[in-house]
Amino acid sequence: MLDTKDIAKSPSYKRGLGASLRLAYHLYGKLLQKLLVEFDLSMAQYIHLRTLREEGHASQSELSALLGIEKASSTRVLDELAQRNLILRERHPKDRRVIIVSLTDEGHAKIDQAMTSARSIADRASRNLDEGELFQLFLALDKMIENLSGDE
Repeated sequence: MLDTKDIAKSPSYKRGLGASLRLAYHLYGKLLQKLLVEFDLSMAQYIHLRTLREEGHASQSELSALLGIEKASSTRVLDELAQRNLILRERHPKDRRVIIVSLTDEGHAKIDQAMTSARSIADRASRNLDEGELFQLFLALDKMIENLSGDE
């Protein structure tokens, strides 16, 4: 059973929810960026490739929306990835104005390698959490994401 006096001793509790989430995100991202150097990928390139791996393919507009970034920023990253033959851009067969983006075989190989290596950071971040604590963390994060995604 959790003793409510213990929570007051927690640095994250003292720091506050937003600051603690930002700090965890910053530290995780810093380690990930360091690791991505070995794959010659920027963080922006990594998240684009990872999203395409998860989605299979997407229009440039859908990809920008999924990532929560401006279309112009996404276009720049996609240009870099296309030059490296990591993605393929094709016109939609029914609406030629729409560009569909997908991974090339080379892009699949690159993101699979990077994600396998990135798993070490996730393992490090969760190293002192037992299965129940990790499950509770995921549930809490899901609730926060749902709370913040609404139009309230």
